[in-house]
Amino acid sequence: MMRTLIVAGIAESMPKGHFDKIIGVDRGALGLLEEGYNIDIAIGDFDSVDKHELRDIEEEAQEVIKLEPDKDETDLEVALLLAVERFPDSEFVIAGGLGGRVDHFLTNIYLPTTEKIKTSAENITFIDEQNIIQYRSAGTHIINQQPRHRYIGFHQVDTGNSLTITGAKYPLTKENNSKQTYTSNEFVSDTMEITFDKGMVIVIYSDDV
Repeated sequence: MMRTLIVAGIAESMPKGHFDKIIGVDRGALGLLEEGYNIDIAIGDFDSVDKHELRDIEEEAQEVIKLEPDKDETDLEVALLLAVERFPDSEFVIAGGLGGRVDHFLTNIYLPTTEKIKTSAENITFIDEQNIIQYRSAGTHIINQQPRHRYIGFHQVDTGNSLTITGAKYPLTKENNSKQTYTSNEFVSDTMEITFDKGMVIVIYSDDV
């Protein structure tokens, strides 16, 4: 599968591996340049870079899309919508989207659950030094353990509390499912299984700093 890297803001570290397309969002484009990446698309209102930095981005990126500062969507939301439309069969890895302002953080992690993006949600991953965030649509899923991430959490979005968890340290049944978020579960083998009837589940791999 094609892989697309999207860097939003300042990423603590860049994901490893090969990427077919690289997108820098606002100051994320500058971070990519500083790390020596070739940028396919730079997008944003670029209010977090100065005119000299913007000139560098314009000179180096294959394509630059300037957004209006006053808009209903965040820069990352516009970038992700663009990426999904242009590269519908891609996997999308987003770095730099989990830090900083809490309102931006919440907006970002819910983006894959929105109407225009949810069909690609299972191909979207947010990462930082401490977390991996993925998305699952209604059905039964095998969840694989990730290296260096001891804990796993599940956040239900419109599931009607139908989530069940089996093969984990802390199993969950529908009858006992009474809250939206379940944190600090652990693997007892390489995999566990989740099932839910509707909506979406945000899967959060994490570890202590």
